[in-house]
Amino acid sequence: MNEDRKTPPDAGAWGPQAAASSKDAHKKRHNRILLTIALFKLFKASVMIAAGITAIVFRKTNMARLMTHWVNYLRLDPHNRFIDPIIDRLHLLTPQTMEMIAGGTFFYAVMFAVEGFGLYFEKVWAEYLVLIDTAVLLPLEIYEIALKPDVLRIGILVGNALILAYLIYLRIKAHRLKRAAINDKIQ
Repeated sequence: MNEDRKTPPDAGAWGPQAAASSKDAHKKRHNRILLTIALFKLFKASVMIAAGITAIVFRKTNMARLMTHWVNYLRLDPHNRFIDPIIDRLHLLTPQTMEMIAGGTFFYAVMFAVEGFGLYFEKVWAEYLVLIDTAVLLPLEIYEIALKPDVLRIGILVGNALILAYLIYLRIKAHRLKRAAINDKIQ
């Protein structure tokens, strides 16, 4: 008797199969560009955490002496035009400076992690946060390029400008869709 029954068309709408198909549908809709930006932000957060931990670990170390040791060990010229300025700057690092560097890197790590996870879950507030963060820093990046142009700084500026442009595009698109939906309800 049960064999003659046919499964109703909506029988699969509930249960584990529906949950799996719902998850698959979400994966297909995930914005790949937003996902890429989110992963980049999370990568930056992990780099900042590593830098902060390094600053804490080496806060009481004479970094200039350590660098000089490694330069001599590797038989490099300590008066090289690249190495000498680095050693000179390392003399300026005090334990208090290293703690301030650690605090700053941890602050940015938290900010990048919040932005990254927010973008991963496609939260609108995260898009606005990244928009504001990126827009505020663009003038500083332009200033840095004006002082000392190099390929890395220009690449960072171009990347951040592209991120900014894409997020502005997403917000404009969402605003237009919302306005169209409101107009459809009115008519």
